[in-house]
Amino acid sequence: MTGLFSKLFRKKRVHNDALLDNNSDNYRMQNAQFVSFLQKSGFRKQLIDRHEKSKRFKKIVGVMVAWIIGGGFLWFVVESAQALELF
Repeated sequence: MTGLFSKLFRKKRVHNDALLDNNSDNYRMQNAQFVSFLQKSGFRKQLIDRHEKSKRFKKIVGVMVAWIIGGGFLWFVVESAQALELF
């Protein structure tokens, strides 16, 4: 019975692939060659700029929405205070 439980709860051993092993000597060289290839080929230069523009646009829209909501809340408070003064 204990053998069954130990078999069920035992972690299965994961065999690392040579390309995924960070400790191997060739890993850093392969990674450097790949990054060098990407830089030489001009990989995603336009998309990075487009990504930065979209992030900036989303931030500006978020700030504008926050100001509009804050202004609306302030307007509501002022109008409510003026209405309470009349009564």
